[in-house]
Amino acid sequence: MNKKVMVFFAAAFVLGGCSTKTTDEPVVESSNSAAQSSEEVMTESTAVESSAVTESSSEEDKDMAPVSEEEAASAEMVTDISQYEELAYTIDLSGYESRMLTDNQGTRVMLFSKDNEQVYKTVYVKNNNWLKVIDLKGDNLLLNEKIK
Repeated sequence: MNKKVMVFFAAAFVLGGCSTKTTDEPVVESSNSAAQSSEEVMTESTAVESSAVTESSSEEDKDMAPVSEEEAASAEMVTDISQYEELAYTIDLSGYESRMLTDNQGTRVMLFSKDNEQVYKTVYVKNNNWLKVIDLKGDNLLLNEKIK
């Protein structure tokens, strides 16, 4: 009799585990798993913030870096820099050879050289009138502010 009861419970256990019927009842999270989910969300948001900071600092590094020789050689020569209003807020750059690296709807980047040596680079963000003037020889930022 004892063996029959054990076989009955074992069969019920095995058949219960093989059931494929699903229910549409809502799943209620325990407070422990909810806390774990909020930790995951906080970790993800921290990672997003961290990548934004990294992206911002990498763009800052890109601004401060000298221009590659290929990029400088392929850039358009600028003969009259007086037509660029942002250059009125900088040091006198008229004695330098100037090249337009980028001039699109959002930014304008110019390179100023003397005797085939890169001396200054300007980065002008048009939509918020932000100007950076970078001394490439001294590797420092001369101007980094809103103009006008």
